[in-house]
Parts: sequence; C-alpha cells; structure tokens
Amino acid sequence: MSQKKAALGASDLPAKATPVRPASSGRTAGGKAKGQRGGGAEARSNCASAKANDAHRSPASLGEKDGAGHTDRSDGITGIRRCTVAKEAILTKAAGGKDTIPNRTARGKDTVPTKAVRGTEINARGAAGHKKIDATVVAAGVKGKNANSTADDNDIDAASVAAAGKEMDQAKSVGPRAKGKNANKDAGGRKAKAAVVAGDGEVGREQELNKMLRAVIEDLRIRSDERSQASKRVNEVVDHLVRYISEDPIRCFASIKKLPSGSYYERVKISEPNEFDIMITVPVERVMCQEVDIEGAFYNIAFKRCPRDDPLKQFVCDGLLSAEKMLCHLRKLIINAVKLLADSTVEVTRKKPGSPAVTLVIGGDCVLISLDMVLALEVKQSWPASTTKGLKIEEWLGTKVRTAFRRDPFYLVPKQQPFETTEGDGAQSKKEMWRISFSHIEKKMIMNHGNMKTCCESGSSKCCRKSCLKLLKRLIEKLKEKHPRILANVCSYHAKTTLFHACVQRPKDEMWRPEDLAGCFLQLLDNFTDHLKRADLPHFFIPTYNLLDDRIFNKINSIRLLNFIENERTKNFPIFGVNLTSK
Repeated sequence: MSQKKAALGASDLPAKATPVRPASSGRTAGGKAKGQRGGGAEARSNCASAKANDAHRSPASLGEKDGAGHTDRSDGITGIRRCTVAKEAILTKAAGGKDTIPNRTARGKDTVPTKAVRGTEINARGAAGHKKIDATVVAAGVKGKNANSTADDNDIDAASVAAAGKEMDQAKSVGPRAKGKNANKDAGGRKAKAAVVAGDGEVGREQELNKMLRAVIEDLRIRSDERSQASKRVNEVVDHLVRYISEDPIRCFASIKKLPSGSYYERVKISEPNEFDIMITVPVERVMCQEVDIEGAFYNIAFKRCPRDDPLKQFVCDGLLSAEKMLCHLRKLIINAVKLLADSTVEVTRKKPGSPAVTLVIGGDCVLISLDMVLALEVKQSWPASTTKGLKIEEWLGTKVRTAFRRDPFYLVPKQQPFETTEGDGAQSKKEMWRISFSHIEKKMIMNHGNMKTCCESGSSKCCRKSCLKLLKRLIEKLKEKHPRILANVCSYHAKTTLFHACVQRPKDEMWRPEDLAGCFLQLLDNFTDHLKRADLPHFFIPTYNLLDDRIFNKINSIRLLNFIENERTKNFPIFGVNLTSK
C-alpha cells in the first residue's frame, strides 16, 4: 500500500486532496487573511525558495522517510495536504511564469504595431529576465517609437521587427484615420506657413530691389540744364558743318539733310549728355540694292541709270557706288569746316576702322561731348526682301503703324561686313559695302512705345519700358568698364534690340507698370541672357541677321558675360553703386 502511494505523482495529489480550512480560522492555508490575494511579495519569496530547494531534491524526497521507507505522517492528513498544496503552488507558479512571459511578449508584439500607428509609445517589460529591449518601429510617418519586450531573456530579433512592421501596415488600413487627417492638416499648415514666409521674403527682396533700381534711374536722369547746354553746343557745331558741306563746289552733297538719331534723341541717354549721333542724309534715286550676304543686312549699290551730270558719278567704281570714297570725301569737308570755326575746342578724331561716322570732340565749359556725323544714303523705294518678316509689331503698336513705317524710306550707311563672304561671283570688296539702317524707325518706336497711343503722355498712364532699357544699358556699360577686352563687341544696340523683342512678347502697357520696375527689369534681363545662351539675337527688322553670330561674337566671351550678369544679379547689382542708406 505504501509503495502504491509513493508511486503517485505530485500532480495527482491536488485532485484528490483539498486543503482543510478550519471554520474558526479567518486565514487561508497560505497564511493570508480572507479577502486578500496570496500572490504577494512574501508568497513569491516562499515560492522562489521552494523552487530553489526543489532543484536540489527529487520529488520522492519531499517527505521524510523512516527506516522502513514510509513517509513521516506526524502532521497527519492535514499536514500532508498542506505540503502537497504548497508544492503544487510552487510548481504551478514556476510553470505559469514560464508560460506567461512568451504570451505577454506575443501580446506586446501585437500591441506595438497597432499603437505605433496611433502614435503611442509602447513599453512592454518582461519580468523573467528583467532586461529591456528597444526596437525602433516606423509607422504612418511617425519615427522614433520604442517597443520594449522580453522573451526568455533573449532580444527580439530582426524577424520579429519585420513581422511587427507587416502588422503595422495591416493596422494602418483598418485603424482610425482621425490622427492621420490631423497630421495631414498639420503638415499642410506647416507647408503653407513656410510658403508664406518664403513669399514674404521674396516680396521683401523685390521691394528692396525696386527701391534700389528707382534710385539708379534717378541717378541716370540727365539734368535739364545740362541737357539744354549740351544740345545748344552741338546744334551750333552741326549747323555750321551742314552749311559748309552743302556748299561744296562739286555739289555732291548739295541736297543733304541732318537727321538726329541715337539714344540722346530717343530720350534713353544715361548719365551725361556726352554722345550725339547726327545722320547726314544724301538722297539717291533709281538704285539697285544687291545683297552681299544671305542674312540681308549688307548691300552693294549700283545705279539703274546714272545721268552724266549726276555729282555722285565720281564715286562709282566698277559700276558700284563706293562707300569708302564717299566717306573719305565727307571727312575732308568736315575737317576743313572745323578749321573755320572760331571755337578752338572742336577737333576731329582719328578715323576708326569700320566706322560709318566722322567723329568730333567738342570741349568747353560743359562736359566733353562726342559727336558722330554719319553718312547715309536715303533710298525712297520698297524695303529689301530680307525685311519682309521683320518688324512684327502688329500686336504691340498695330498693323496700321507697321504699314506706315514700311512706307518710309530706308537708309544705307558705309559699314563694312565684319566677316568674309564669298556670295555671288566671288569675294566682294568691303570698301563698296553699305549696311541697311532703320535708326529713324527705331527712334519713332522708342518715342511712341505704348500699346495705347497715350502711354507716358502728360496726364496718362505710365510704363517702365524706357527705364528698363536704361538699366540694361547701364549694366552693360559698367561691365564693359570692368572687362573692356572681353566685352569689346557688346554694345547698347544689343540692349535696344532685346527690348524691341520683349515688347512684342509683352505688348500690353499694363505688363510694364512702373511700380513693377524690378520685375520688368529682371524679365528683360532674362530675355537678354536667353539670347546669349542661344547665341541668337535676330535683328528686329531683318530676322535672318543674327547680331550674336559666332563669327563676330565669341562664344567664350558670351559665357563670361553670362557669368558676370549672374554674379551681379545674385548680389542685387552692386555694380550700380547705389547706397540706399544715403538716399
């Protein structure tokens, strides 16, 4: 019988034996008062001690045995059952502790993704190993969440984190969207705020640039007293020269007229009234204009029928009217005329190669003045075929204005082609070449530049077209002063042609409001740099003639000019030398 009882396992005893609780006692078998739980710190300590003892003792040795091998029952049945229940509690808690930790960890894995989607930081701490593990999980755009869990004193491996991330993706599809919407609102609000801040900064920068450019325009304005004094001095000299030239005994220039042109008379001269251009026009009739180049800008001139008594016949060479011969004769007449002037402050400068003008310098009390007397043939017949597709001002100034312009005569000046050509029967002599000129039409367009006929008139709305041209001319002028060799071929005519094209692109007067000076100037500067980048600036009247042809305009210098302009633009154009603090 005793052997049979000894063979019973410890786990079989609780099913048959129940702890006896005396009715008079208010305490349980664990020694706790009624209503209290038996899982306190003391119970855990006892369980831990029992577990430690059990580790060194076999299940059969839990009861004391006598020499006959029977268990000591000095406590009676109640004592045996108490020992058995205590043993069962120890084993159950030990086993339960092991089972609980993985379950708790598994629940922690399930909980981390779901709560991470909601933006909650989950800390799951396992009790078995008292160790903490941080696993960073990213979900729904939220970073830096810590998920701490313990499983059998081992760290969660990468596979567990990957599984958690997969569960997070599933949780995102079914989880609440309120916080996602709020996050989107917050992100949108931040972007909107950043855009407002950036916009405010851009507006502030444009306002500052606007203020600075207005100061530049004011500095470039020519004082009325200076203007009147200079123009008076120039008119005196020009009138004397025209009288003397027209009285030439050979009568070749008897019908000449003076035609003011250039920036001063277009009212876009900057800084000082120190440069004047006067065309000395010579009318010619029944001439043939033979194109020298395919661009259609340079011509040879021949008379269809030249009368014997025509004074210009003396300048015909091999059937062509020689530009060089006519210009040399005009130069002699001007030199003789200057000698007759009582004012010794006027002198003729040395001849410039390729220049169509005779240049004089006028001194005196006022600023030193440069006067160009340009020889020009006035041709009263249809414009050459190369101009047919040019002057596209229909949307800007109107079709009627274009028709009226094309009824005006055109002019030919003694300007040589800057590069060699082999058109026609062979290489043409540059000495006989003439270049077509529309400076008189350009002057009319600048003076009457508005889409509305009353633009910039007294009491009417204003525009900033001429101000933008002045600024671009000033920028080119200042850059040429700093880099004369690199920018030798850049001139103000490039700026004026750029403005004409820009007016065609933006024809309405409201596109050039004076209060938008900075924006309009930057747009015009963009137009100019675009032409430089493409190495293409078509002549406004002759679209096939490229003013930036690489045969006359070096590409490397174009790149350098682009860099100079970009550097100035980035720094808000310090080259203008305007100090706003002193204004």
